[in-house]
Amino acid sequence: MEASSSSVPMVLGSVSFHDQERLNLKSIWGVVVSVNNFIHKLISNAKTRNSIRMRCATKFTTARKHKFFEFSEQSVLSNFYWGIDSIEAAIQEKCLDEKAALLKKAEQMLQVPALLDEHGVTAGIHNRYLVCCSYFYLSLVRKLQEDEWQVALHFLQAVLVSPGLVQTEFAPELCERLFPSRTAKCGKQATRGRGNAGSNFPYVEHEDDEAIGRMARLWRDWLMYYQVMLYGETPRWECDTEPQYSMHEKSTSSFSSSTIEHWEVHPFDPREDIGGGMGDEMKTFSIHIREFEEYEKTAKDLDQVTSFNVEKLQRGSSIKRLHDMLNDSQSDMRTSLGSCSDFSAYDIESEIMDYGECSLTTTRSSADFPRSEICDWKLQESVRKEVLEVNNSALLASGFASSIKSLNLTLFEHRDKKSKTFRQHCMINQMDHQQSGARRKHNFRGHEVSSHPAKDSKSELFHMTEKAISKLLYSEGLGKWEEDHVVEVTTIYEILGKKNGENCAVLKDMILDQLLAGISSSTEDIVIRASISILTSIAAANKSVIEDVKKKGLQLSDLASALKRNVQEAAVLFYLMNPTPAEIKTFELLPTLAGIMCTSNSYKCRSGSLPSPMTACLMITEILVTAFDHATNNMHLAEISSPNVLEGLLDVARDTNIEELISLATILVKCIQHDGDSRRYISKLAPVAPFVRLLESNNKHAKFIALEFFHHALCMPRSSTITLLKRLQREGNTNIMNSLMLCIKQFEPEYQVLAANLLLHLDTLDNSTGKSIFREEAVQVLLKSVASEESCGAQQLSAFIISNLGGTYSWTGEPYTIGWLVKKACLTSSYQRNMIKNICWSDDCLEDAGTDTWCSKIARSIINIGNPVFHSLAKGLKSTIRSVSRDCLTTVAWLGFEIVKSPESVKFTACEILLSGVEQFLHPGMELEERVLACLCIYNYASGKGMKKLVHFSEGVRESLRRLSSVTWMAEELHKVADYVQPFLSQRISCVHTQILEVGVSCSGAVCALIYYKGFLCSGYSDGSIKVWNIKGQSATLVWDVKEHKKAVTCFSLVEPGDSLISGSLDKTIRVWQVVHRKLECIEVIAAKKPVQHLNTHGQMIFATTNGHGIKVFDASRKAKNNCKSKRVKCMAVVQGKIFAGCKDSSIQEFSIMNNRAQEIKAARKFWKLQKRPITAIVTYKDWLYSASSIVEGSNLKEWRRHIRPQMSLKTGKRERVKEMGIVEDFIYLNCSSATNCIQIWLRGSQQKVGRISAGSRITSLLTANDIILCGTETGLIKAWIPL
Repeated sequence: MEASSSSVPMVLGSVSFHDQERLNLKSIWGVVVSVNNFIHKLISNAKTRNSIRMRCATKFTTARKHKFFEFSEQSVLSNFYWGIDSIEAAIQEKCLDEKAALLKKAEQMLQVPALLDEHGVTAGIHNRYLVCCSYFYLSLVRKLQEDEWQVALHFLQAVLVSPGLVQTEFAPELCERLFPSRTAKCGKQATRGRGNAGSNFPYVEHEDDEAIGRMARLWRDWLMYYQVMLYGETPRWECDTEPQYSMHEKSTSSFSSSTIEHWEVHPFDPREDIGGGMGDEMKTFSIHIREFEEYEKTAKDLDQVTSFNVEKLQRGSSIKRLHDMLNDSQSDMRTSLGSCSDFSAYDIESEIMDYGECSLTTTRSSADFPRSEICDWKLQESVRKEVLEVNNSALLASGFASSIKSLNLTLFEHRDKKSKTFRQHCMINQMDHQQSGARRKHNFRGHEVSSHPAKDSKSELFHMTEKAISKLLYSEGLGKWEEDHVVEVTTIYEILGKKNGENCAVLKDMILDQLLAGISSSTEDIVIRASISILTSIAAANKSVIEDVKKKGLQLSDLASALKRNVQEAAVLFYLMNPTPAEIKTFELLPTLAGIMCTSNSYKCRSGSLPSPMTACLMITEILVTAFDHATNNMHLAEISSPNVLEGLLDVARDTNIEELISLATILVKCIQHDGDSRRYISKLAPVAPFVRLLESNNKHAKFIALEFFHHALCMPRSSTITLLKRLQREGNTNIMNSLMLCIKQFEPEYQVLAANLLLHLDTLDNSTGKSIFREEAVQVLLKSVASEESCGAQQLSAFIISNLGGTYSWTGEPYTIGWLVKKACLTSSYQRNMIKNICWSDDCLEDAGTDTWCSKIARSIINIGNPVFHSLAKGLKSTIRSVSRDCLTTVAWLGFEIVKSPESVKFTACEILLSGVEQFLHPGMELEERVLACLCIYNYASGKGMKKLVHFSEGVRESLRRLSSVTWMAEELHKVADYVQPFLSQRISCVHTQILEVGVSCSGAVCALIYYKGFLCSGYSDGSIKVWNIKGQSATLVWDVKEHKKAVTCFSLVEPGDSLISGSLDKTIRVWQVVHRKLECIEVIAAKKPVQHLNTHGQMIFATTNGHGIKVFDASRKAKNNCKSKRVKCMAVVQGKIFAGCKDSSIQEFSIMNNRAQEIKAARKFWKLQKRPITAIVTYKDWLYSASSIVEGSNLKEWRRHIRPQMSLKTGKRERVKEMGIVEDFIYLNCSSATNCIQIWLRGSQQKVGRISAGSRITSLLTANDIILCGTETGLIKAWIPL
């Protein structure tokens, strides 16, 4: 029955796999080798062939016993019989031309039964038998035609139709090797299940046939895939020894140990001996196929692999013909579709012959099967199916037919004529068919001109339109369409658009209606995908279609649903529908859009007139991250700021068009602004070249967004900025410098400033000493904007840029130049640093080694320009815009480091021009960092000849320097120099205080605690809430309001190493707070077991006083222990590694944190009347320690330890007890029991009472900071005063 086992070139191991498994080209080629060797041996073995043929003849003999069957059934059997007969004749034929003709005739005949419905019966024979046999014999035909790929395809198709029939009747040993895990189990059962000759179907289906079918389908699909991918290519197999293949091997697996026959010539030649017995194990070989390697990376599931279409060339010709007709229609606009009716019966017959697929054969007689009629079954089936499809569509019945009633030859009449002449065509002899085929060939290729070109064109257009609309209206038609069908329908729609008349309009509406129905109502992804693809192609040719489908009811929700099904072209239609931002937001598309943007960068739109799916997704995303309020935009940005999404977006930037790049740059700018991690990721991995291309383009908006991108990209730590500039310089060179100069000349002030910023950075990178046109132009633009108040936006932007040119930024984009300068001024106190906003003092960016070098370099290049720099900054210092004057002060401060090194003439000139504007920032009421920067400026600029400037300092400036002496050593040094220059100038202290702030809420109870944290004022309330205020001048804004404590918040403190805030409460807990994602969040809760009254810290250790005895000490692991157990501690202060505890017995205890040694520096009072006056407050200021009870005492720490008595003492009054105390340079502020709503003002030096401040209600908390006295009241108000 089958060729010997040696003819099979492969033995497979029993390896199972799934339908979704990917097979490599080696494995697929192994299938081709196996099947071709088997068919080759079968062709060479006449005995085996005749045995198979006799079994088929026996089956047909059984069919003859049926007395009644239709003519068409006889035609099918005749085609099958004579097809097999033609194969035998071709094998015996010696003349090559005759052999080719016989094979072609056999193939055409066998195609008729091969196209039968597998589930039907023909002349008493089950169609599956006929179809399976037809495909089996078609594989023989293809082998004789030397098409080894198609041989394997036809054989696998036969297995798909009837696995049992093939493995029992035709090729049992080959099936044993192809399907080892299945045939081993079911072969014996299948043999027993074989029916007798008279049964309807000679094989009883087995349950494992389905598994065999899946395996066969897997091989067939991958074989078709590689056949398409390798079209036009011949693989080069490099084998040292005999090759070996594993049928179950994936592309990444190694070869199996199976053996295989080797071959020497490719492709196969049936006249050569390909086999030769089983060989040895083969070695690894390589395949050199460029297209295959490219497609290997993007392989999809088998169900989505496009099947190979044997009519691809004919469809391409059909599409070309449609385009030709479109050109004709554009040149003849008056012709309507109705003119298609003017063709004769000959034209109809010619059309059927031209577009039929099977040839008609000559008459031949036979004893068993008279061959009088051999039908073109495929053509008949196609016509019958089209009629059924159209009749099943109510839309076509009511719309399509009525739209062409006016035509002389209607669609149904045309079909009637087809069916009437069908039998005549089946009887035409072979010579007529060859003539018709030749005429069809010439018509397609355009080598001959038809005598009736208009009729041919119109008839062809009508036929194609009918076929296209019929497929649209058929429910399964859309799901089977490929790219050429999309082009065909698009071209037809375009032709109809060029025609006038109601009929064409109706046909166009029908096409659109069916496409919308596919999008909105279908549940099949492939139908939705095809509908959207066609509609997008139509819209690419005519954008007015978008308005038409909107009127017809195309819903955004349907397109959004398609997008979520990964139909990427739906993004194009969605964008063209022009939805509002609110509508886009409702569909929650960002995850889907992000997925498309990250995976479809190689997807290109069908037409340049429409945006690609990538472009549409970018534009929609741009709307989502820019069109809403800050909170909503940030919420959307959070969804696309993950590394995976950003990586995909940056890959898009490497190969994209200008339109996409503009939207992409806008999104990246927003991501940079939103999150420090995104800024870090983008700055390090983003390709620079695409954004340089934007900058050098002719698109004005592209230049704008490129300047914004580089501006925000430069706002990062200085070392990273320098790295980015070097990359930019390598890729941009001189061209980018010229482009920036052009932007400066042409654009609005704001974009001039951005261009100048980038230009100055790039120029400074290479040249900091010599003259440069680029640098001079850039600095001139920046200084001009700073000094001019005509454009407020440009002035603020230029002041911000120039203030940070010599400094650095954090990864969040916050300017850290002030923090870097303040650290140089030796501001070390944690409490003082926390009065400065937006600085994380533990951030490594403040220690960036590249900042100092860069500052010196760029400062030198700016100073070299001369006095215009100083005059512009002087104007900026006097600006009425607070941010501009502050930024100019920052600029003057970092320029001062290079001014010190400059010649005396430059230094003196700068001092004369700038110091008068700097002095204003020294006084109380200014921000602490501004006062420190002013000290830094005076210290640097007033050296040398500039020291004479100190002579002219006003009394107020000298007083402000004195008050700042506790903050920075520079202020103390300057004050000493001023005293030295004018020693006899009297120093009067102004005791007048003015109120600068009143803010609060009444619903949270009394303000029990106050502290500065990260530049914000935190207040703890009696209801357990903590409110955070942003203080700006004399106004305050509530930033955060959190409530985690169950009872009153009694105290605050700062944990320096971790930049944390801790709060104590009567609810017996201590909570640790940090700013996380710009919100105050509790990160830790510590149980204190008793109500907490006071808190203090040292490093990671926390010290708490409660209502009980001693001090609770919590280490870094939060283990608690008690110190000073014998004393009842009321208050404490931590300084210089020591704890100073004020006790209820009026004593002060000193504890060493390191060794836990205790010392009493103030003894308890012996008199019984004074035992009720405990120490209520302990404050350290500079090197002094102050305690308060009924009296206030103070002394230098060393002296107090030495003499165990204070150096100063003041009495507040009889029977008064101090409740709160605060100390600054000149004053001591006391809140006493006799007047709880007032603050007494005492001179610290002379211990004289000089005044009082009324808060209006009972004071519950007190805080001094930056020469400001703040208090909280029981009514929930916070008030603040400063000395004048």
